[in-house]
Amino acid sequence: MTTTSDFVPATELGLDEINLADPDFWLRPDIHDALARLRADQPIAWHEHPDSGKGFWSFVDYDDIVAVTRDWQHFSSRYGIRAHHDAGSGQVRPGTGIMIEMDPPEQTANRKHVNAGFTPRQVRKMEDYVRNQAQRIVAEFQPGQEIDFVSDVAARLPMEIICDIMGVRSEDRPYLLDLSNRTLGDQDPEYGVDPMKGTEATLELRAYGVRLAAERLAEPGDDLFSDIARIQVDGKPLPEEQLAGYFALLIAAGNETTRTAITHGMQAFSMFPEQKALFLSDPVGLAQSTAEEIIRWATPIKHMGRVLTEDVEYKGVQMRKGEKVAIWFAAANRDPAIFPEPFQFDITRDPNLHQSFGGGGPHFCLGANLARREVWVLFQELFARFPDARAVSDPRPLRSVQVNGIKELKVKL
Repeated sequence: MTTTSDFVPATELGLDEINLADPDFWLRPDIHDALARLRADQPIAWHEHPDSGKGFWSFVDYDDIVAVTRDWQHFSSRYGIRAHHDAGSGQVRPGTGIMIEMDPPEQTANRKHVNAGFTPRQVRKMEDYVRNQAQRIVAEFQPGQEIDFVSDVAARLPMEIICDIMGVRSEDRPYLLDLSNRTLGDQDPEYGVDPMKGTEATLELRAYGVRLAAERLAEPGDDLFSDIARIQVDGKPLPEEQLAGYFALLIAAGNETTRTAITHGMQAFSMFPEQKALFLSDPVGLAQSTAEEIIRWATPIKHMGRVLTEDVEYKGVQMRKGEKVAIWFAAANRDPAIFPEPFQFDITRDPNLHQSFGGGGPHFCLGANLARREVWVLFQELFARFPDARAVSDPRPLRSVQVNGIKELKVKL
């Protein structure tokens, strides 16, 4: 029996059995029907699980998430943006001390330090470079070859690009990719199922960033981190804490989210071959709408966390100061009130007001323009060389309440 589409099994879970704080919930095949049930019957619910700290309030309705993301005065980012981690627990995560874990006006000023590197104009200037990188990667393979699409293609393009932007040496990139995997995969058995292992990886990322900043101050290059290292506020250089935070955030977020989108995109094109045929018929004209639909479909970050700064009553639900809130983009991006036929992968969808880059407000994704371009360029180049490429295995998902990651996807070119 299926529900909203042939690809979305109906859930047998009762309302009180749906627990978004349980990482194993997100490995189920019926998650989207369960989210639909929550949206209809309990759009604000309390969820807790030993792997997610002290528990949190879950918001799954599109409009409610917009309201929360814009109300930073009550729903604060400064105590951390992972609802499954507890503020003050000693876990140091990417972004600590910089923009993603700040509220305005500090967040606005902090974001300006790096915003210029990711404007639409700057990203447009990078298109030839991004395309050359994509061409180089896909040219390594032959028709008929079977590959792990994640490690062989999807993980490589965004990691190479963000490392080039940041000025990271080629020989250090596999090490940083491993650290990024561990800091974002701390609920998955493959990476240790230990939040402190994620913390250790984050600390290593941060330490690398401090070392790189010192090198760039001594010998500047034509890269973003040289610019960041030279920033001064009130005549003083940025403290090491902020330099470390910038580096860890940009490396981890700059590779993981786009890798995830590209991988889900490959799976979606395999599930909906008519959409791949449509893309192949006009890969330039459909580039932007294809990228938006892939990013909606993938929802690389399932949730962002907030912490209540005071007692709040919202739609009859009483929430207390200090409690955590999770805003579930994974649910919002399948909200039928916003997306007609939300379980259809449709590369012509317009408008496509997905929340994969955030629900609005001050924390809209800094790297959105670069991510979009990487996605559409990769599929243009991949299908130009391998028009019959398709997934030949089920994806192997990451066990995580936050990252919608895929660890492995076998693809035949």
